[in-house]
Amino acid sequence: MTMGKPSPFLPGLLILLALQIPAPALGKDSGTVTGTISLERAKVKYDGPKSSRFVVVSLDRAGQPPQTASPEPPVHMDQKGLVFIPHVLAVQLGQSVEFLNSDNDRHNVYFLHDETGETLDIGTWGPGVSVTHQFDTSGLFITLCTLHLEMAAYILVFPHPYFCLAEFDPQSSQAAFTIQGVPAGEYQVNIWHKKLKQKLGPKPLTVPPGATVVLDDVVTKKKYAR
Repeated sequence: MTMGKPSPFLPGLLILLALQIPAPALGKDSGTVTGTISLERAKVKYDGPKSSRFVVVSLDRAGQPPQTASPEPPVHMDQKGLVFIPHVLAVQLGQSVEFLNSDNDRHNVYFLHDETGETLDIGTWGPGVSVTHQFDTSGLFITLCTLHLEMAAYILVFPHPYFCLAEFDPQSSQAAFTIQGVPAGEYQVNIWHKKLKQKLGPKPLTVPPGATVVLDDVVTKKKYAR
C-alpha cells in the first residue's frame, strides 16, 4: 500500500473503463468473442453513481493457471459525495487500484471477499490522499467504507485477461461487449450483475483459432433464471 498526493484523473468514465482491462496479446490463432447481453423480464437503474447498468462478461476455463497482469498504471476508484465512483470495476489479478478521497471527510476502504468471507481493511485517510492496493487474490470484492456505511462498490478480480465490463443502453436494454485475444479452446461464459442472474447459468463456448464468435445471452431476475 502506498500513500501520497492525488494524481490527475483521466476525464470521462468511458476512458476509465477502457483502461481497466489490460489487452491480451494478440496471436495469429487468437479469437474474438463479441455479442450482446439483453434484459429479460427485468429493468436496471441507469441514473446515478450507484446505477445497476454495469454487467461483466468473463470467459473461464477449467485448469487454466492464473495469469498475473503485466505492470500497468493503476486504475482509479474515487470517493466523492460519499459514493465510490465507478460503482463497478473489473481488473486482472496483480492489477492495482488507486482509491482517491475527493471528499472533505475522512474515508476508509474495506474489502469483503464474496465467496470466502475474508476481509481486509487497507486503511483510513483524509481529504486529497490516495491509497493504492494491488489485488493478489481473484474473486468478487465488495468494497465498503467503515466510516460511511451507505458507501459500497464492487471489484471483480479475474485470474486471466478474458473479461469485459459493459453497460446496458437505456434505448435498447442491451449491453454490447467484445473480448479480443482469446486463445482457441473451450470456455465457460459467466455473466455477473449485482442484482440479476445469467439465464440458465454459465454457458459452454468453443473459440476456434482466429475466429470471431458471436455470443448473445440474457440476464433476468433470480426467480426467472432457471
